Amino acid sequence: MIRRIAWLNEKGGSGKSTSALNLSANLATRFGQRVLLVDVDPQANITQVLSQGEREGTTLTDVFLNEAPPREAIRQTEYASLDLLPADANLAEVNVAMADSTSRLGIGREIRLKRALASVEKNYDFVILDTAPQRSLLSINVLNYADEVFVPLDPGFWSIMGAQRLEQLVEQIRDLMEHPTLQISGILLTKVQQTNVARDVEINVRDYFGRRVFKTTIPLNVKVEEAHSRGRSVLDYAPASAGAQAYLEFTKEVLGYGA
Repeated sequence: MIRRIAWLNEKGGSGKSTSALNLSANLATRFGQRVLLVDVDPQANITQVLSQGEREGTTLTDVFLNEAPPREAIRQTEYASLDLLPADANLAEVNVAMADSTSRLGIGREIRLKRALASVEKNYDFVILDTAPQRSLLSINVLNYADEVFVPLDPGFWSIMGAQRLEQLVEQIRDLMEHPTLQISGILLTKVQQTNVARDVEINVRDYFGRRVFKTTIPLNVKVEEAHSRGRSVLDYAPASAGAQAYLEFTKEVLGYGA
């Protein structure tokens, strides 16, 4: 059974792209899962890390604007069993094109991604989607495709309020689009430091979201950022680091190990 997971947070710097990348790489390399990582962020951070500067070729923009088959855009990464459907900066144009409900892209605009991925998802155990930190028609497309939403939260004062707004958005999509399987199924605390504020935020988040909060937390760790600059997952780059071990434990939780 395919698991369709969207990473969502409307606040930048929450560790969303980092978590999507490391979860995907760990699932593929350590647990033998077939993973498609879809970069639906015009900033294309994940694409830059995994492609290491490669800019040529078909991207998700072409899938939307030119109706290119997704199989033409999907790239193999250096990690066995991990494929990438890349983004580029022109993906921002897709939002503009879809905003016109009378245009070709405006027709069925909320489910264009769902229709496109239907032709390739059968090849994978997981389809994991990274989103931009702004609400847009692209993020609505992601939510219409995904069944599970993971929300990364850095333990700042406003974090729980942002998560509550995301919960309202997910409920709206679930009701309006008749998508009953869509839910926020996981909250991941990221960039955690040993401070009183961080501890208080974690307590409040766990009180509010209950069992949906992953037991594992991701510490603020320099090796995670260093790994990005090398085009690697942190478990590959610095396997003994606190960040690598935390993402490994998190991956086990996603798979239900020890649950």
